[in-house]
Amino acid sequence: MAEELLQPAINLGLPEREFWEMTVAEITRFMKGAEWQFKTKAQFDYMLANLIGVSVGRCLSKDATYPPIEEVYPTLFEKPPQEEIQKAEEEKQITNSTNRFLEFAMKHNAQFNRNKEV
Repeated sequence: MAEELLQPAINLGLPEREFWEMTVAEITRFMKGAEWQFKTKAQFDYMLANLIGVSVGRCLSKDATYPPIEEVYPTLFEKPPQEEIQKAEEEKQITNSTNRFLEFAMKHNAQFNRNKEV
């Protein structure tokens, strides 16, 4: 039994000397843990590739947006309550409206001052 596990354990990074000092249960746990780490890394690599694609899309189209981090890494981050999302959106809209109004006012004042000088 142990000989069958030797090569797969070595492939997962377990030194042979340590392999022979471990029980079959310890070897099995090590192999499951290593497999979990490889799967997790593969998931992160896949998500990173997807985000790179989104970034390229943002260069080509202003409509492309990054997904929230909670959607990209749902196992690491909890999704905020809907109230917080709505509040953040409202604050963003107010800020955008204020900025547009200030831009309009500055243009209007500049035009007014030019007409006044003439």
